[in-house]
Amino acid sequence: MDNTVLIIVSLTLVGMGCGIAIFLVNRFLPEEDKLLKKTEEISKFLPGMNCGACGYPGCFAYAGEIAKDIDILQTSPCMVLMNDDKKVKALGNALGVDLSSGDKKVAVVHCGGNSEILYEYKGIDTCKAAAQLSSGFKKCPYGCFGFGDCVNVCPENAISIDPEKKIVVIDPDKCIGCGLCTKECPQNLIEIIPAKMPQYLACNYLSKKNIPGRERCPLGCIHCRICVKASENEEVTWNEEKDLPFFDPEKCVPSPAAVEKCPKKVIFERNET
Repeated sequence: MDNTVLIIVSLTLVGMGCGIAIFLVNRFLPEEDKLLKKTEEISKFLPGMNCGACGYPGCFAYAGEIAKDIDILQTSPCMVLMNDDKKVKALGNALGVDLSSGDKKVAVVHCGGNSEILYEYKGIDTCKAAAQLSSGFKKCPYGCFGFGDCVNVCPENAISIDPEKKIVVIDPDKCIGCGLCTKECPQNLIEIIPAKMPQYLACNYLSKKNIPGRERCPLGCIHCRICVKASENEEVTWNEEKDLPFFDPEKCVPSPAAVEKCPKKVIFERNET
C-alpha cells in the first residue's frame, strides 16, 4: 500500500514538474517562435536571390532583420531593386504598412569634373584604391576619380564614364534610385534625390576640411553664399556642417535666381523624368 502511494505521489510530482516546465517554456520563448514565423512570412515576398544588396548575408537574414525592425525597409535598396509593385504591395499588406515607392528618385553626382591631375596614378583601377593614396591623384581632394566603382554595381546600366572629363555620369531616365552606387563612392559624391528636384550642386568641396597643397577646381563652389542671398523664399539654405548650399528634398522648390547668379555656374538645373 505504501509503495502504491509513493508511486502515485512520485508520478504526481513528475507530472507537476513537467507541467511547470511546459508553462515556463511557453511563457518565456513564444517571442522567438513568433519572430521566426514572421521572418518566414516576410521571406516569401523577397526576391530570394541572396544578392547582398541589402547588406545582409541573404534574403532570409534580411527578413529576420525586418521582423525585428520594420524601419530597415526605408534604408535598404531591396524594395526598389525588386521592381515588382504587386509583391511590394503584398509585403506591405502582410506587415500592415504602406510600401508604395511614392515619387521617383534618382542619383546625382556632386562633381563637375574639372580638377587638375597632380600625378599619373598607376595603382589598382578602382576609386577605393585611388582614395587611399594621398587623398587621390587630383588637385581637388573631393573630386570624382572616374574609375567606375559605382558603374559596376548599377543594376540598370544608368552610370557611365564621361570620356573627356573622366567622371561618372548618371542617366536619369535609366536610374531607379536604388542607392547602390552611393555605398561604392569613397568620395561620398553620389546622392539620391527626388526626381522632381529642379537643381543640385555639382560640387562637394569641403572648405572646412582643407588639405594642405590641395584646392578646389576652377569650377568648384567658392562658398560665397550668393545662391542663398538670391533665394528670397529660402529656396536655398546653407548647410553649416558641410559649408555648402542645401536644397531641401522635402520642398523641391526651383531656384532659378540661384542658378543664374552662381558665379561658378556649379548649380546644375535638371528636368524631372
